[in-house]
Amino acid sequence: MTDHRPLVPILNAYTFDAIENPRLQRLKEKILPYLFTAVWRAGKLLCIPDALSRAQVSHPTPEDEMACTAATAHLRCVVAANAEGSDQNTPHHDADRTLQEFRAAARADLSYAHHTACVTSGFPSNRIVVPVALCRRTLARLHDSHRSVEATRRRARQTVFWPGIDSDIANTVRACEPCQVLQQSQQQEPLMCDDNPSRPFESVSADFFTVAGKSFLVIADRLSRWPVVVPCGADTTATCTIQMFCRYFREVGVPLRLRTDGGPQFASADFQNFMECWGVHHIVTSPHYPQSNGHAEAAVKSVKHLILKTAPSGNIDTEKFARGLLELRNSPNYTGQSPSQHLYGHPLRSCIPAHSESFSADWQTKTEECDCRAAARAEQVQAHYDQHARPLPKLCIGTTVRIQDPVSLRWDKVGVVMGCSGNREYDVRLPSGRVWRRNRRLQCPVPPNGDDPPHHIPVVPWSDEKSPSALLAPPVAPRRSQRLMEKSSARDSATSLVRVSMKNLHLRGCTVPTATQHHTLVAGSSFPAVSSRPLLVDGSRSSQGAPFEQKFHINHLEMMAVFWTQQSFLQE
Repeated sequence: MTDHRPLVPILNAYTFDAIENPRLQRLKEKILPYLFTAVWRAGKLLCIPDALSRAQVSHPTPEDEMACTAATAHLRCVVAANAEGSDQNTPHHDADRTLQEFRAAARADLSYAHHTACVTSGFPSNRIVVPVALCRRTLARLHDSHRSVEATRRRARQTVFWPGIDSDIANTVRACEPCQVLQQSQQQEPLMCDDNPSRPFESVSADFFTVAGKSFLVIADRLSRWPVVVPCGADTTATCTIQMFCRYFREVGVPLRLRTDGGPQFASADFQNFMECWGVHHIVTSPHYPQSNGHAEAAVKSVKHLILKTAPSGNIDTEKFARGLLELRNSPNYTGQSPSQHLYGHPLRSCIPAHSESFSADWQTKTEECDCRAAARAEQVQAHYDQHARPLPKLCIGTTVRIQDPVSLRWDKVGVVMGCSGNREYDVRLPSGRVWRRNRRLQCPVPPNGDDPPHHIPVVPWSDEKSPSALLAPPVAPRRSQRLMEKSSARDSATSLVRVSMKNLHLRGCTVPTATQHHTLVAGSSFPAVSSRPLLVDGSRSSQGAPFEQKFHINHLEMMAVFWTQQSFLQE
């Protein structure tokens, strides 16, 4: 075996007379007694010959080691002398002012000398070790271009270094507000299909679209893909939508599931009550994420293109549109079956000439083959989609996230995760108090600050059995000053003292103020005056409904307790 390809024909086919190179002649002469076949192999695969070619001839003698040590010491002395001489001969006032500032900061930094000693051997000479006092300013200069984390690191590897520079660069980029607002969209997640109906009109999808200023409602079956188009004109209210679905249920039956994008018509209380009355489970997809309602979007795309090509004015009560919709329902998909074959068992007769055998039930014998094609196509689509997809980490309750705007694609909204309301859907509370439901792909976690650790409360998908309290944010302790906390504690102590005194008076059989008497301490008097307002020490309401205004001072409460205690002793 050899890693030199030209030697293969010379060693295998050439004779001794045909070789003109003296060196190759000597090699050929040495190997003439042997029978072999030369084979070429890459040099990286010839491990043993490569290692043997680099092996030492003999071990170094003690004299060689002494000579090497002496030469190394002499070289170090020469380098040190040259460096000291260059520092003395080079005037520092002519050097770069930035380097002068770095030298001054380095002399005052004790850790700088330690790191310099650690990296002296083998450290790149073109990188400056930045002192701690100048790291923040250097980070700001490195991020002047507002590039990504990796791009900023590549730039730093050309010029500067300090311990932990990679993590500092990452934190600086993540803390930059313009970089976070204008960051790229997140990568798509693996494909997920959670609805596989077993019979026609078991699960349907619906969506609105507009052509030529007129609105249309499309309802498509998820199994047969049978499309139904209903013109709405300018009336897309919930009442009109309910009437259209009533006619749809009357013609094809009531489905088990209805999937919509949660528009104003579908999110109204009237439509929700209508769905509950008919026993339909209404599934609302992620807002501003059309991919979650992709079946309805595909049906809208087909019908909308048909209307634009056959009825550009928006009037679908024409023969041209009717023929087009009929052919759309007769057209087989990738499985070889058409929507009409799924529903009626045979294709519908149209204006296209067809033989009588075209309407026979022979295709039903090939249903298994069609199912195999459908399964293979689904696997192919999922493999192609998941080729560049990756799952995003789940979010926890209390996590601060940025929300991407669907139009400008900017991450300009910040909120706190309250809970998970579905598959990859999270409820996010904004600073204004509003709660948005967004897909995980439209949410990017904000790195927490060192002084404010995040809550690690895992979320679970929302279900009808769970109460809405599961979406509440984690309890936050009230922020109160030390003075208010002491005042509140003293007030509670005084209130407890009054309650104890009242209870003792009851046990002693003494007269106690009733709920219809409000006792306030009159200034300059030792006896309480009577008022018509009720007195409830615990702040609740009396039978008359008048609230207790907590205007008593702590000393007044204490004096009242002492007063009624003295009265009890006098009665005894």
